[in-house]
Amino acid sequence: MLKVLEFLKTKTIKDSAVVSGGMVFSTLLSAATIFLLARWLGPGDFGLYAASLAIAVIVTDSLELAISGSVVNFGAKNNASSQKLIKYGLILKLALGLGLGILAAVLAKPVSGWINPALNQPLYLVALIIPLNFLMRFPRSVLQSQRRFWADSSLEVITSLGRFLSVAGFYFSGSLTVITGLWAYLSGAVAALMIGSALISWKFLKERIDQETRRHFFQFQKWLTIGFILAAIHGRMDTAILLKLAGPAATGIYQAAFRFFMPVMQLAAALSLVFAPRFASFVTRQEARIYLKKAAKLTLLLGLGVLLMLPLAPWLVSLIFGSAYSSAVLPARILSLGFALFIVMAPFTAYLIYSVNRTRVFALINFLQLLLLLILDYWLIPNFGAVGAAIASAVTLISVNLLIMGLALK
Repeated sequence: MLKVLEFLKTKTIKDSAVVSGGMVFSTLLSAATIFLLARWLGPGDFGLYAASLAIAVIVTDSLELAISGSVVNFGAKNNASSQKLIKYGLILKLALGLGLGILAAVLAKPVSGWINPALNQPLYLVALIIPLNFLMRFPRSVLQSQRRFWADSSLEVITSLGRFLSVAGFYFSGSLTVITGLWAYLSGAVAALMIGSALISWKFLKERIDQETRRHFFQFQKWLTIGFILAAIHGRMDTAILLKLAGPAATGIYQAAFRFFMPVMQLAAALSLVFAPRFASFVTRQEARIYLKKAAKLTLLLGLGVLLMLPLAPWLVSLIFGSAYSSAVLPARILSLGFALFIVMAPFTAYLIYSVNRTRVFALINFLQLLLLLILDYWLIPNFGAVGAAIASAVTLISVNLLIMGLALK
């Protein structure tokens, strides 16, 4: 009991609480923003807003997260080359963000003509959102590498608050449209970028980038990029396959069950922010292993909490979604098994990437996850519908995370 109390007082627990608290508050603000948008715009225009934003987020998350992860990794080491590598990360963000933004503007008309002509104007704003998202996340990456989690969480809240206030302003003035909604999204990013830029030191700009810096950064970052691209695909694939093979009703049932585990995914992301700079800063493998054991105690407790969905699923589904969604109970229970292990393995994933630097393994694991999910979905969904999709997702999560644990402990 004494050891448990001592662990609850550790820096990891405190940092996790700060990051999770900021993420919870940010999530509530985001939910309120979406409520206003959906209520005012109606299904059609809200669909256009969501589709436009999805394109921006998919492009950004696929290609930017690896650069941010690299900045966190190299900045946390705080050695002679750290400042050069941070500067190179900023250069990559600028070049890639602007390049993709220009490409998005060029392709706006043909893409909207292929998907829906009404997307034409919104996609031009997407061309602004993409580079701004790349830049907005740079100060946060630096803060995370320095373990300044209060500041990082504050920026998370500022981003959501800026968007909420802008949407509320347009809503109450009667001028909320798809376009003004996207401008409101931009306003939150601008606020976070300006405040975040004031919170970090820019001394690294004096450093000179040499060939060794480029090689070192690329060596770590290239496999992360491949991994995040694959993750972006398999993270959205099962819903599309379910819609194609089983129809909209089954898709709605599965999505209702899946929504219970969105907080688990957000908590895993918050924990990764805490774990990444710590694993990157350890000098010896032994230090990292000791910390891994401590972190695993925390995530094991969280995993047991996820399993509460097994007895609570009938009550929660009825309370939140109503009797029409009673078929979501079994998928929710099945998904809880996969997501329980998913949250338990959060420190093991961070250990592989930031301590052992096995980024190639990270990319390979995401490829295997994509392949396994694809095979199981096409095998199970035609026969079992939403339950089949839940089984496929849970089996994939369990298999992949057991593999991650095995590689980490090897």
